[in-house]
Amino acid sequence: MRFLGILTVLTLLALVAPLSAENEEGTAFFESRIRPVLVQHCYECHSSQSDDLKGGLSLENAASVVKGGDSGTAVVGGKPDQSLILDALKYDGLEMPPAGKLPEAVIQDFEKWIAMGAPDPREGEAALVHKAAAIDIAAGRKFWAFQPPVKSATPAVKNANWPATFIDRFVLADLEASGITPSPEIDKARLLRRVTYDLTGLPPTESELYAFLSDTDPQALATVVDRLLASRSSAEQWARHWLDVARYADSNGGDFNATFHDGWRFRNYVIDAYANDMPYDQFVREQLAGDLLPNDREEDRVRGLIATGFLAVGPKMLSERDKLKLKMDVVDEQVDTMGKVFLGMTLGCCRCHDHKFDPIPTTDYYALAGIFRSTDCLDGEIQQYVSDHVRRPLPIPPEHAAALAKHEGAKGELKKQLKSAQEGLKQAETALKSVKGGSPQVVVDDAQATKVGEWKASVFSKPFIGEGYCHDDQKEKGNKSIRFVPSLPEPGLYEVRVAYTASGGRASNVPVKVRHADGQTELSLDQRKAPGVDGQYHAIGQFRFDPSTESYVELGTTATDGHVIADAVAFVAVDELADIAMTANKAPLEAAVKTSQEQVKEIEKQIKTHDAAAPPPAPTAIAIRESTGKIADCQVCVRGEPRQLGPSVPRGFLQVAMIGETAPLPQEASGRRELADWIADSRHPLTARVYVNRVWQKLMGEGLVRSVDNFGELGDRPSHPALLDTLAVEFIEHGWSTRWLIRQIVLSSVYRQDSRDRPDVFDKDPENRKLWRAHRKRMTAEQLRDSLLVVSGQLQPSDAGSPVRGMGKLVDDNKPNTKGYEGSESFVRTIYLPIIRNEIPALLTVFDFADPDFVVGRRETTTIPSQALMMLNNPFVANAASQAADQMLREASPSDDQRLEWAAVHLWGRSAGPTEQAKIREYLDQERPAGADDAAVRKAWGRTVHAMLTSTEFQFID
Repeated sequence: MRFLGILTVLTLLALVAPLSAENEEGTAFFESRIRPVLVQHCYECHSSQSDDLKGGLSLENAASVVKGGDSGTAVVGGKPDQSLILDALKYDGLEMPPAGKLPEAVIQDFEKWIAMGAPDPREGEAALVHKAAAIDIAAGRKFWAFQPPVKSATPAVKNANWPATFIDRFVLADLEASGITPSPEIDKARLLRRVTYDLTGLPPTESELYAFLSDTDPQALATVVDRLLASRSSAEQWARHWLDVARYADSNGGDFNATFHDGWRFRNYVIDAYANDMPYDQFVREQLAGDLLPNDREEDRVRGLIATGFLAVGPKMLSERDKLKLKMDVVDEQVDTMGKVFLGMTLGCCRCHDHKFDPIPTTDYYALAGIFRSTDCLDGEIQQYVSDHVRRPLPIPPEHAAALAKHEGAKGELKKQLKSAQEGLKQAETALKSVKGGSPQVVVDDAQATKVGEWKASVFSKPFIGEGYCHDDQKEKGNKSIRFVPSLPEPGLYEVRVAYTASGGRASNVPVKVRHADGQTELSLDQRKAPGVDGQYHAIGQFRFDPSTESYVELGTTATDGHVIADAVAFVAVDELADIAMTANKAPLEAAVKTSQEQVKEIEKQIKTHDAAAPPPAPTAIAIRESTGKIADCQVCVRGEPRQLGPSVPRGFLQVAMIGETAPLPQEASGRRELADWIADSRHPLTARVYVNRVWQKLMGEGLVRSVDNFGELGDRPSHPALLDTLAVEFIEHGWSTRWLIRQIVLSSVYRQDSRDRPDVFDKDPENRKLWRAHRKRMTAEQLRDSLLVVSGQLQPSDAGSPVRGMGKLVDDNKPNTKGYEGSESFVRTIYLPIIRNEIPALLTVFDFADPDFVVGRRETTTIPSQALMMLNNPFVANAASQAADQMLREASPSDDQRLEWAAVHLWGRSAGPTEQAKIREYLDQERPAGADDAAVRKAWGRTVHAMLTSTEFQFID
């Protein structure tokens, strides 16, 4: 019974009765049944043996048990039903121990012991719990990350010819102080490949390479950078970086992998934001509160609404039945994401306790949680118990709205016709079924009966006749009745059978009135007894009926002692004349069924044709909205449990990063807009620093702060703090422009350094913290796949629409697979592929694609055998190699030299060196036998190109 921190909300064994001399039986029971369980399973965490007394609770002696823990009383001596410990042991809401439920006999022992008064003979003073000191916010503000960034003067350097931008002077000053010289500039071909991949994610073209090599203008690189930054490809590359931290995907994943049919709108929003160089502070505001910003133009309002998809596209446990827990879990995911992405702070742990390392108390977490708890992210259900996302309608032109209304109106009329035809078919089928084996019957369903009073429809108890049955709901007894009137073809003797399902809650005295040709009969029906005919009907007698006289069977409710069930009444002919007459009517009944079936099929066909010609549906966006319920502050959830509530915390922000005096948040609004303004404030100590560091890491391979998502105590310290702060301030002063920031970095001499190792410097700075060389980078999974498409001439433009169109609500209904992603229909840039949680394509996964379940500011770069095997054996790669070879054979001159030059330039972005040429020729000659025909030559070059694609020269960016 080892209790984890979150479960020790319950304190065990408080208010125990003191031991008395007369309580020897209780003492013996404790010693034999209770103490051994405590010693074996509890003492490790709840005694002096524990390094950290969990929940502030000691179980080592009676005084400690009486004192209890952080949460007070969990056991009331003599009152097991009021002792929360038993609820936990029984796994009723709370679950203790977490490793597995204890045997029922042990739980019964604890219940008996508490009922005895919880006697405990152990002596000793109550344990003293040393609680952590309160967080000192003022002291916390002295930490570097919570100090406002300050622009530093540009340092003086000895080598004044090396710096190209102010960035270089900060780096060079540090290098010179350490006695290190920068690495030489990389050659122009490698530099073009580096900057083109970093800015666009795609390789440079042959013409771009030769143009750059021949351009002697000192501003040649700047010209290239400006061209690349203005391209759509650049926006797609940098949008993909942001989607990593936004945990973007096109499905929910997890327990219920719901399809995000409208998620692509957020993806396109991010691409457009980078294409338009949206100021980063506006980018922040729109993603957190775009639906609340004052926008006059409709296009701005739509954009802001779509932007809030940032808070909605994260993974959720949609099938969680405990909706309160689900709400707080969603809030937790949003608070944690917001903290990591915009502030570089880990906040999730504060759901249960004060931050162990950073100056963030639990109350700060719940101040933020109140904002998101007052925001709706989920709405309704996809199916029973499975929550659905909020989908916000987007505006459409009046003519589109009119076309939709016209379509829906016409479809409504067709549906009415279909319903009428289906009812006619049902009646015809019922009439036909009434003639069975020469024993005709007429069935009157409850749906056709005449009701007096309000009868409740139900399908709970099975079996039943027709689409359900009804009952009186045990209300208004005597004021309700239901009459079944038959349409009999001929007079005769009929057996009357009443259909119902029996149970102990049914009435045993249902009054039944039968009106027949010979008068009226009244009797009583016991619906607690099981029906004897086919398990559904109970025969109440035989009566003579004549269609020319009034006939019916009526069930009443007067003085009944339970639920009165009304399902159906069958009239089964027993008279030979009626039998013959009804059997003779079978042919026209069959004809009526056939006619009705054809009518139903025709209307269904019309509806299908009508839907095929329907105008496009009104667009919606996965987004959020202000709560339609209660907007209020959030109470602290003790140990994170949503039903163990502590004090209420006013909605607000992190105290340690507060900017001046902050007014209380408005009572009528969630506070998201104010939160967005606080984060996007130019005075905020974290926002600009975190983003500048993210951009630096993508371009340079490592961040100035290497823990890009954690600027807290456990994160790395900045390698060049003055440079980071100066960049952050300059970034703000230049309008929060991402393009300005990228341009400053890639035009620096630091960026242009060679990546090759220098043994003389390695010993001084093995991790390259001082930036004495460039970091060599492997292509990302997307860059690798997109490059294969480019070099093979197969890259196709995307319509930028939904990548999951045609899929159902649950993506597994139309389960994608690796072949489907990489087959002939998947030749668009990777950013436009469907990203299905739990089903990421193998080519992306093996090359460290970002897990969309988490904020991923810095991807891992692994080196594993499966990567080489993927490049060697994957059909997508093999096809790209074959297509690239075919393109080479078409475009390059027939000589091996020209073909080899073509392959090297297109695959590696440069000419092959002498040693590389010799090795490629050697491999080619092995694959191409003397006198080979055209097919053999094509195959040989295809394998040669494939080998070049598997090389580090292709996969890595110097």
